[in-house]
Amino acid sequence: MILGLLVDQPDLRNLVARARERARVLRQEYKRDLTKPDWAVVQLQVMKPLVEVRDRIADELARRESSDSLVPIDRDPVPSRYSDLVRRYYEELGKEK
Repeated sequence: MILGLLVDQPDLRNLVARARERARVLRQEYKRDLTKPDWAVVQLQVMKPLVEVRDRIADELARRESSDSLVPIDRDPVPSRYSDLVRRYYEELGKEK
């Protein structure tokens, strides 16, 4: 959902497309010439743009998430007879000491 929206941004989509195209060309050259690619070129023209996209998506996700939202560790509901104890437990954990 959010990832799809972010990759629909033209600048991010173009970065990914250029990195994929450059990786495709490097692979073709490798298959044709049987020579290993220059890893500096791979790093600069393939990995760097993908890392930039990853970092920008992570920044956007962090910006959209609320800093005080609670995320459950698992999806099992707390039995009703323990809900008050669990609530108090987490309240105690959240207090500054």
